[in-house]
Amino acid sequence: MPVEPTPRRRRLGAELRRVREALGWTQEEAAGHLGYQSLSTISKIENGLQGLRIQQLPHFFEVFGITDTALREELRDLVRRAGEADWWQRYEGVVDDPLGDYLSQVENADALFVFNPLAIHGLLQTAEYARAVTEGSRVWKTPEDIDHFVALRLEHQRTMLERRSPLKIWTVLPEGLLRQEVGGRACMRAQLEHLTHLARTNPAVTIQVLPFSAGAHAGMDGPFMLMSFPTGRDLVCIESLRASLHLNEPETVELYRTTGDLLKSDALSPKASIPLLAAIAKESPS
Repeated sequence: MPVEPTPRRRRLGAELRRVREALGWTQEEAAGHLGYQSLSTISKIENGLQGLRIQQLPHFFEVFGITDTALREELRDLVRRAGEADWWQRYEGVVDDPLGDYLSQVENADALFVFNPLAIHGLLQTAEYARAVTEGSRVWKTPEDIDHFVALRLEHQRTMLERRSPLKIWTVLPEGLLRQEVGGRACMRAQLEHLTHLARTNPAVTIQVLPFSAGAHAGMDGPFMLMSFPTGRDLVCIESLRASLHLNEPETVELYRTTGDLLKSDALSPKASIPLLAAIAKESPS
């Protein structure tokens, strides 16, 4: 029976597609091995358009040769919770499919590497900075839309920074971004003080500053985020005003991983970045 392609169903399908492709099978070949009469069944499962029951998974494990215990448990969890409402569904009219997919992926990730020369990542923003960025984006049409989106962002931040298994966040921040007076000088000073506090006290957060003196660097092609997961392929996320591109081909992921490593090398060390963060904060009157 057709089902709603929820983020969990899409992730389940993506993981099964990854395993199938690693085996070198076409969808038609996979359908044959699994006993399905049509490849359209495999296509629907991989696109989250057809659900699986927990009782079907052992057959998939056997046919696909899935022996990794962690991957098996992740797939079971995705099937069990496929139809559950996510907390962000309370923000009706704010969360569309791409944003819902992103929130689901971040919740499943165990580590993020973030490079964005345009804005500090939402998980590291103060409430005032988050509001200033949202108001400046021109995407939202009414004050109520802005209120809802900022509330969503702050709830997501609390959820991720306080979860039982901490989400590890590593970000490289260009010096110019830190000197951009988003929301005014007082707002930016508070944001910089927040980053300094996180860098000093939160072992799950690593912050490096890319100084002006670094000149041309590996991130000149633009912002990206690399998500790492306990099982399955890592994922690169590239966002723009109206689109969100998710890439998980191994060669592409490795290219962005190398880019991230080069940015880490070009930036000040995490330890050396803290005094610069604090110094820039002091330059902004409260």
